[in-house]
Amino acid sequence: MELALEVKENIKNINVKKIDRIYFGDSFCQNLIPKKRVLLETYKTICDNDINFTLNTPYVTDDYLKEVLINIETIYKHNETFEVVFNDWGVFYELKQRFPNLKLVLGRLLTKQRTDPNALKIITNKQEQIKDIVPKKVSKSLYEHFQGSVINDKVFQKYLMGNNIKRVEIEYLVWNMKLQLPNNIKASIYYPYAHITTTRNCGILNMTYTKCNKMCRDIKIEYPSDEQHPFSYTVIGNTVYYNLENIMTEDKIKKYRNIDRVIFNDIESYKKYVNRNK
Repeated sequence: MELALEVKENIKNINVKKIDRIYFGDSFCQNLIPKKRVLLETYKTICDNDINFTLNTPYVTDDYLKEVLINIETIYKHNETFEVVFNDWGVFYELKQRFPNLKLVLGRLLTKQRTDPNALKIITNKQEQIKDIVPKKVSKSLYEHFQGSVINDKVFQKYLMGNNIKRVEIEYLVWNMKLQLPNNIKASIYYPYAHITTTRNCGILNMTYTKCNKMCRDIKIEYPSDEQHPFSYTVIGNTVYYNLENIMTEDKIKKYRNIDRVIFNDIESYKKYVNRNK
């Protein structure tokens, strides 16, 4: 199993001894696209430590697309076959046209999973009656729909392989996940934060109408679980997540033969893993 660490700033102060790969950048916010200088410094540090490199890219407007392309061109001059995660079909189109040798990875926003863990009671028909409101029974087909994703579709798989996309990024689901990929398409999974939903602007920007000050690097908003919502939520910037620390285990992951990479998207969880495996 390949171990990766997602980093959104320079990695100078991070112990990377047990990491096989660094993911640099953010998948969900164009305001967090790294500056060219920081990207190049980080890339050189990663190369000096003999670590593999992946660049994360978010969904973007036309103005921010230019920044994405500048960053990729910067690294492409040093390595034409590095890995790029795309979460925007427009970004994918431009990358295919301009940088034909890149290793492209289908990002989580495009694998289209249903991830909200608090839907578990709904899709398994275990909702409690609230006063006079009797929950409606749902069909078995809805549960099966929530188990899967567009990446299980053979037509879509043919499209991926036709465009030389051999890796997809997914979240671990709290219900029995179905992953039906051919052997030549591998999957990466994130830990401990699995995303549920995202939006163009975070709550701070929507409420204050100010410029982004990257407060999300220091602030997380926690919504605790309750009787009706057994799973808690964590809001980081413009994205809502749920925490997999007490849900996803190595044994559970091993039953999915196509999953061969785990990406830690929280530095403290990564440190705990390192300490457990000294």
